[in-house]
Parts: sequence; C-alpha cells; structure tokens
Amino acid sequence: MRKKRIKFTAILSIIFLSFVFIFFGMRDKYIYPYLDYLKLGSRDFEQEIKHYRGQYKKVDEQKVVWRSKNLKTTPPLPDPQDELALKVLSADPSIWIDINLSTQTLCLFHSAGTNCFIVSTGLPYTPTPTGTYNIWIKLPSTTMSGPGYYLPGVLWTMYFYRGYGLHGTYWHNNFGHPMSHGCVNMRNHEAQFVYDRVSVGTRVVVHY
Repeated sequence: MRKKRIKFTAILSIIFLSFVFIFFGMRDKYIYPYLDYLKLGSRDFEQEIKHYRGQYKKVDEQKVVWRSKNLKTTPPLPDPQDELALKVLSADPSIWIDINLSTQTLCLFHSAGTNCFIVSTGLPYTPTPTGTYNIWIKLPSTTMSGPGYYLPGVLWTMYFYRGYGLHGTYWHNNFGHPMSHGCVNMRNHEAQFVYDRVSVGTRVVVHY
C-alpha cells in the first residue's frame, strides 16, 4: 500500500514539474506576443514595465506597448473602417491605383495623367489580396516585422487593407517578380511619387 502511494505521489510530481517546465519554458513562444493598449508614459505602463522587467518593446509609431521576447511580429492593425468611410467620400475620385498581379505593375491614375511602375507583389504562399480597397493610413517611414523578417525604416508606406500596403523597398532590386509577404514592393523614389499624389481614402484595385 505504501509503495502504491509513493508511486502515485511520484507520478503527480512528474506531471506537476512537466507542467511547470512547459509553462515557464515555452510560454514566450506560445503565449506571447499579445497587446496591451497602454499609452506610452502612462502610470499603468510604468507599473507594467516594473512588473515584467523589460519584456516589453516600445512601438513609438503606433503608441502601443507590446510584449514579444522571442517572436518578431507586428501588432495587429486597428480596424479603420469607421473613420475611413468619411475619408473615402472626400477622396478625389479621379485619383486611383490599379495593381495588376499578372504583369507585376502598378498604375497611378491622376489628374495629370497616368504613371505605371514595375513592382513586386506577394509570393504564392503569401499572396497579395485581390479586390477593391481604400488607403486607410499613410506613413512616411515605419518598421515592418514578422516571422523571419525585421525591416526598420520602410519608406512611403500606404496601407490599403489591414496589414497590406504599398511601400518603398531597400532590401531587394528584383522588381517585376513576386517577392513579398503580401505587400506591394516599389522602388523608393517611385513609392514617394505615388505617396505624394494620393490621400487616405484613395481607391486601390488589385487584380490578375
């Protein structure tokens, strides 16, 4: 009887220690990251920093704090639809962007004419979404990161659907071929040309 109790206790101890190991050893990979929408510099933020001792990373561009020790992922982007509706109505209808995934081209239609550029869109396993969208935010420079990549200083970014956007590119020069995780890669000076002529609300049509 005593041997059975010892055996049962040993099994429980092994299960408990295994749980502790999995939780504390693997939580950075499977529990993080998650967002805490706390304003930088707030009292709550300061308390969180003291408690978690540096597990946070500041994302100045989006004014949020997110915890990600082992994973390099971007915080999920806010749903812009409510605010965007008014921007769409006020956008100049004569200015719009056409992205042809078959030819890997982007054409900007505007009052002064039409300008087309060779681009790089999403790879087959990370395709650029097709459909009609509207630019919901413009950023002159931002950091992009995700599984396997970290890209600071991405210039002339124009998000048109969730985390998909048009932007300048400095890490490759293989335009005319799919290269991205879904965004539309452009040469920096060409991205700036488009950036300077569109607004939040500008229509973006993506098709094959």
